[in-house]
Amino acid sequence: MRAIACATVLAVLANSLWAQRPKRSGLWGEIAPGVGHVRLACSGCPDVETNNGLTSQFRIGGTISKNVLIGFETFSLTTNPLEVKNPGESSSETGTLAIIMMWYPGKTGLFFKGGVGAAVGEFIFFQSDSTQADTSEGGGMGLTFAMGWDWPISRKFAITANLGAYVTALGDVVLPSRRVDDLIATMYQLGIGFTFG
Repeated sequence: MRAIACATVLAVLANSLWAQRPKRSGLWGEIAPGVGHVRLACSGCPDVETNNGLTSQFRIGGTISKNVLIGFETFSLTTNPLEVKNPGESSSETGTLAIIMMWYPGKTGLFFKGGVGAAVGEFIFFQSDSTQADTSEGGGMGLTFAMGWDWPISRKFAITANLGAYVTALGDVVLPSRRVDDLIATMYQLGIGFTFG
């Protein structure tokens, strides 16, 4: 009987959370750490570099309607080490600052996101035969696409799951040994966020 009662209570709670839509109104914000994967490609590169890293994401914005939100988003992915065709270990940080729109198509917490903004990448190369490091930077344009789900905990707080992609065109990057033309970083992110407002 206890097991049946617990299962019934959990089913009712799950159904109410599934059906309830978070009420983001006025000013809202979200902080979402996570994990990510980056894929680096460039013009004339014979191979594609990939690596995993940690991500951080922050959003703040307002409400246009009950189904559409607008805001600003910062996103960064940090990896260590990242080869980038260099014999020594290195690290990289790639990020975007974008204007985003979020669309909730129904009455549940499902949403889709799109955005465009500025992108920047910093690459630190440690020489294999010394402790010295060379730093290279690139900047350009970034696009972001994502989907996610808000689980309301209270009227002003929700847990948010994010699955997103970021495509950043970083332009030309000068490495210690060569120049890389038209570097494009494609990042994939899985994060759990905390939403207020």
